Amino acid sequence: VEIRMQDYRDTGGQFDGIASIEMFEAVGEKYWPRYFRAVFERLKPGAQAVIQIIMVPDERFNSYRNHVDFIQKYIFPGGMLGAPGPVRRVAEDQGLHYRDTHDFGQSYSETLRRWNHSFQAQWPEISAMGYDTRFKRMWEFYLTSCAGAFQSGTCDVTQLVLQRPNGN
Repeated sequence: VEIRMQDYRDTGGQFDGIASIEMFEAVGEKYWPRYFRAVFERLKPGAQAVIQIIMVPDERFNSYRNHVDFIQKYIFPGGMLGAPGPVRRVAEDQGLHYRDTHDFGQSYSETLRRWNHSFQAQWPEISAMGYDTRFKRMWEFYLTSCAGAFQSGTCDVTQLVLQRPNGN
């Protein structure tokens, strides 16, 4: 196993498999084709990639992509969530085959609740580093609103299993 933490655009060679965990959201919709082309080119023929992406439902995507929300403004500036249909189309347009998907937003909701619990428990240490109550409220809102979004299905976490076909 070789683990690399580097920009996908700077990676050379081919691999038996690729895992990409929640970095897709930082790519930007304009660059989705380039991203999936890089995945295709870096996979050996027949090899698979597992891509974990936070998604919004297809029916919300057009509204989402045309408005900057709290998270895009304050937490992940420039971030862009995917949606199942558009992500699949772009991946397949770049030659990748969809093999499987696994959604686990409900469990991610619990993860966010636990992160908030830990954040609250560590607040004395965090505030001692100079972070103020505005910062605290912002992170509380981020963690709890995201927990609610995943619980309600407004967002989901999806693991895609994509494959480069043999012979390509």
